[in-house]
Amino acid sequence: MTHPFKSFVATIGMLMLALVGGASAQENLPFGPSNYEHDLQIFAPFDLDLDNMSDDQWSGYFFEYNKLYWSYTGERVTVGNEEVGDVLTYTDLNGQMVTLATERGQFAEIIYLATVDSNTISDRMNLPRPHVIKNTLHDVPPKAGFALGDRYEFGYQDQGHGWTVGILDGPELNQTEFYGFPRDLATGGGLPPFIDPDYTGPEDIGPGGGITASPGLRAFGFGSVPIIFEVPEDYLLGFRDYLNFLAGALLGTQGGPMLWVGNYGLVDEADIDDDTIPFFRLADDLDADENPGADPLTGGTDFDDLHEFNIFFNNVTIHNRTEIDGIELMWTHQLTNQHYMAKHKNNRVSISGGARFLKLEDQFRVDADGSILGRSFWDTLFVNQIVGPQVGLHWVNQRQRWRLSGDGRFMFGYNVADWDQFGLMGEELIPGALNRPLYARPTAFAHGLREQEFSPVAELRVQTSYHVTSSLALKLGLTSKYVGNIHRAAPSVFYRLPDMGYRDAGNQDILINGVDFGVEFVH
Repeated sequence: MTHPFKSFVATIGMLMLALVGGASAQENLPFGPSNYEHDLQIFAPFDLDLDNMSDDQWSGYFFEYNKLYWSYTGERVTVGNEEVGDVLTYTDLNGQMVTLATERGQFAEIIYLATVDSNTISDRMNLPRPHVIKNTLHDVPPKAGFALGDRYEFGYQDQGHGWTVGILDGPELNQTEFYGFPRDLATGGGLPPFIDPDYTGPEDIGPGGGITASPGLRAFGFGSVPIIFEVPEDYLLGFRDYLNFLAGALLGTQGGPMLWVGNYGLVDEADIDDDTIPFFRLADDLDADENPGADPLTGGTDFDDLHEFNIFFNNVTIHNRTEIDGIELMWTHQLTNQHYMAKHKNNRVSISGGARFLKLEDQFRVDADGSILGRSFWDTLFVNQIVGPQVGLHWVNQRQRWRLSGDGRFMFGYNVADWDQFGLMGEELIPGALNRPLYARPTAFAHGLREQEFSPVAELRVQTSYHVTSSLALKLGLTSKYVGNIHRAAPSVFYRLPDMGYRDAGNQDILINGVDFGVEFVH
């Protein structure tokens, strides 16, 4: 709710206090009795009742404002697909076929590779067992946290009989966390010991620099934040150029996922016969047949040199926003206490009934940079719109200037939950480029669907108030709210390339607790 709207609500409330005294209606019913009059003496002294008897001075129109400081419970979330497995098959030194499998995660990239049979990329000799890469972001927002909001209530009452309109604005909880290598936004580079996003040379800070490294020769960008995606078959296969084609392990890894465009870039690749190739890039010869994956001299392509990439982003920023708003209309009826002794008449109990609308928005956004995909983001929003009848029970105990009250409410809610997702995957994907998947390209997407649930809402308020004057009271209280069978955005993300999607994570519950403090005006 915007600030102008908040001011509008407050203004309307005060105008109702000042002008509604002349409204015509029957006693104890909206909008008030026909013989009701008031001079709006907000600062008139409070009439003390030393016997704690029930007083009449709180009959009339009222406006109440409370500032809320509430906490939302979190939702344990993993960024990445936890159900993706991987299989690795190779031939050992004895000529035996070895198959490795993992139910979750992906085997690490194999940098050096030689094969017995060049007709298949699955025959691999004397291969050390690679470790399994899994998702590492298991505790990200939404987490439990506090936020500020507002609650407005206005209406009419006469000894507990009457009506109330309540408006809830927020609280809105925003949480942002950053993972991976930090970046210097002014220069585009990292801080020591992190590397510059461009090629490193003698003047660069970090690995790769030094007197033996020619400017533009080395590139990095293997990333630090793994995210496992479900992918179509062979989607992550492509030609790579991590190694010097003619030196292999002698010079080690020189390129990386950040080095990607076409057959150019490095200028120091020459064979042992000094046949200098000053402007061509040669893909790594993974099957050791002395033919690079893409040979610029012959124009041929050796598909036995295809390589399966891992996805490690340089950095990932996660933002989650949770907000609750609503409006309710309640009619109240005070139960009689005339059969009690006089000393018990300072306790009053009222029952209420009406209707309520509650909207709970939950948004989950991930911005990722680097890896073989390049800059990517996905933004997921779940809007729970809950409407239904509501019943309540209200108790008040008055002791001179002090009041202690308890208010319990329950709504039989019908939830229409709208799910929306949009994003862009792989800004730097170029089909056929080195160090990129063979067929993948940038993909924009937008998805949406609707779920319908029964969502019960229970609320308990405990408040104490101090009456400064006959028309002004200061309030302090606690509120606890439970909303069941809702949907939250973060668990509903299906990590699938290239266009993500919806994951049915079932129903979630949320518990909201906090303090509220405010003022009440009575006319």
